[in-house]
Amino acid sequence: MAHFDPDVIDKANPYTHAPNFANPLFVEKQLDAGKWTFKGVPYEIEKALKIPYTYQDDDGLDVTEYLLIGFAGGGAY
Repeated sequence: MAHFDPDVIDKANPYTHAPNFANPLFVEKQLDAGKWTFKGVPYEIEKALKIPYTYQDDDGLDVTEYLLIGFAGGGAY
């Protein structure tokens, strides 16, 4: 198994400005999120988190999007 780089999310950031995860109070949780497909392989997701973040677009406007995290396997059950 490859070593996980804790900066992997920052390195995958598609924006020119770092996203802001400033308000953890609005994190939503859903149980039994169903199946998610990743690279053509279906995964049974037992718990999912929806985490809001904001970034500035090229026009300097604040945009809100969401980071989705799905938990599959062992600890999710």
